[in-house]
Amino acid sequence: MARQGITFEQVAAVADALAGEGQQPTIRAVRERLGDTGSPNTIHKHLSTWREARPVAAAAAQELPQALTAAIAAEIERAAAQARGEIEGRLVQAQAEAAELAAAGEALESERDELAEQVAVLTTERDTLAGKAAQQAADLADAQQRIEREQQAAESARVEVATARLKIEAQAERQVEQAAELERLRAALAEAQQGRIAAEQQAAVLSARLEAMTDRATRAEQRVEGLERQLQQAGQELSSARVQVQAQQTALDSAVRDIEAARRQVEEARAQAKKAGEEAAELRGRLAAAAVPGKG
Repeated sequence: MARQGITFEQVAAVADALAGEGQQPTIRAVRERLGDTGSPNTIHKHLSTWREARPVAAAAAQELPQALTAAIAAEIERAAAQARGEIEGRLVQAQAEAAELAAAGEALESERDELAEQVAVLTTERDTLAGKAAQQAADLADAQQRIEREQQAAESARVEVATARLKIEAQAERQVEQAAELERLRAALAEAQQGRIAAEQQAAVLSARLEAMTDRATRAEQRVEGLERQLQQAGQELSSARVQVQAQQTALDSAVRDIEAARRQVEEARAQAKKAGEEAAELRGRLAAAAVPGKG
């Protein structure tokens, strides 16, 4: 395809100038005069039109003297020879131009094939990059969803841990109250033992029962202390579960179950302590009743 701006008039003017200088107006010479612009095919087409449009001198047939006719025949022979030479020159020039066109066509085809390969490579790279971008976008969306789920799970775990801690703190307060109550029971038992002087036999029986009750209270206290250690350990496990909430979800569930079991054990210990208090009150009543006859 000819480059824009290369016209027949430009090519014809350059060809006329070259012919006037005694040079052959070849494709390469015309293209050089035009400033290395224009395609070889377009220049060849315009040169062919220019050659076809050049005037050809025709000799008019006239009756001339023999000598003149012989001279004319000789001149015609010479002109024919010159014409053959010109034709052969044109043929050589045409062959050279054809070779130039073939070389230019091969170069253009090679350049076209190379550009086609580059386009194919770029298209493949574009498709690959598009696929990677789509995959990265999908991976990013999945990662965002996982992060949101993990944040929600962590928030739920923090709420559960806070709730469990509040329960543990409440149970610890109740255990302190129970320990104080046991201490008051011990003081009451000691006071009851001092009042047994008036009834030694009955006091001995009551002392034995009081010692049994004291042993039960001590065991209850030991159980309470054990429960406190279990609650403290459960609190430590819950604190560790806050840092590793996802990896320790099973341990957290187990700790919650242990806390529930400990709560039940505390309630049982509270019931035993209440029962021990009732027995102590009964003993105090009986000691008071036993002390009345002694004073009489």
